[in-house]
Amino acid sequence: MFLRKRKHSLTLPLRKLAHLVLFLVLVSRPVTLVSQADSLYNPLVIGLHGSYGFIIPHSKKIEPLSYSNPFSIELNLALHLTSENIWKYCFCYPRLGAAIHYVDFDNPQEIGSAWAIYPYIEPFIGAGRRLSMAVRFGIGVSYQTTIYDEISNPRNLFFGSHWAFIAMLNASLNYRLTDNMIGRFAFNYNHISNGGTIKPNLGINYPLFGLGIDYILNPYDFEEREKNRDIILNPDRDRFDIAVFFSGRESPRFDRWFGVYGIWGGYSRMAGRVSAIYAGAEFVSDHLIKKNVEQDYSDGLINEIPDHNRISILFGHELVLGSFLFSQYAGAYVYSPVKARQPWYQRYALLYRFAPDTWLGINAKSHYQVIDFIDLRLVRSF
Repeated sequence: MFLRKRKHSLTLPLRKLAHLVLFLVLVSRPVTLVSQADSLYNPLVIGLHGSYGFIIPHSKKIEPLSYSNPFSIELNLALHLTSENIWKYCFCYPRLGAAIHYVDFDNPQEIGSAWAIYPYIEPFIGAGRRLSMAVRFGIGVSYQTTIYDEISNPRNLFFGSHWAFIAMLNASLNYRLTDNMIGRFAFNYNHISNGGTIKPNLGINYPLFGLGIDYILNPYDFEEREKNRDIILNPDRDRFDIAVFFSGRESPRFDRWFGVYGIWGGYSRMAGRVSAIYAGAEFVSDHLIKKNVEQDYSDGLINEIPDHNRISILFGHELVLGSFLFSQYAGAYVYSPVKARQPWYQRYALLYRFAPDTWLGINAKSHYQVIDFIDLRLVRSF
């Protein structure tokens, strides 16, 4: 242990800013992971990080533009959580924060640059030691300066719109230089996509390697607590879900948006303190597919109009953290008269329980590395 606990709290303006970050990240309630009383002893961390990397040519269509080297700079603001309730969930002390992310894709004429802001959670292993490890997950919004244009920029199939989503995964080694300063070496995997709402939308994947400095305004002596694996964090070991969801997709062919509607049902079974296994099925009615086959029939390209609806089965994993649920699923089509891009797909979800047994969240569907759509859903559990 390297630090002495300090009883004083943050100055008033910084404390209010820290609480605002917590509110934006958690939309907190008393039953969530962090309480206002606990937050008075959470160190405030300000970080400046720089990174350099490359673009993954995940499709032959964007391969000619994938040989540049992006570089980024990022400003971070986070609270390093210290309470015993936090420790019980992961046997770690996570940071909750937000980052402003700027990346230059090293091709100003065709790809340009992007500005993004995203909240994140970052569990630390060995937070009180001189050398610690951390993993960060974040998702937010991004603005791209240079996008596809059929005439002036036809090769940029990464971005079909200025606004999009960013998702990132980060792993870091952190070395305590002084009581107030930590140096870090990090690997970042970043993805930007508009979720299939506007075409083209192949998205961009750009890994980065970086260095950074974190400054801690009020250092804290992290306790080495006992790992009590007998504590039951989620007493409801079994859960049945039924959900309704909707999304929208744009088609250059028709120059308009089309709705995507669906019903979802599934069963979850806790398989650990915070992990669960999941099995389910979904019905999706994609009206862009419907319009495409109707137009193909009208143009004489097909002899009959097939059913545009699809049914799938899904299996996956859930991470249940208080009122938040993070999940990943693999799905396979069992009914799809209109052939899909691939026979199977992935789904990634973030849900928030805002009332007993009732969840609200987003769910992204992708075929390999290309996002099909992102839906908003309401879930009821039994």
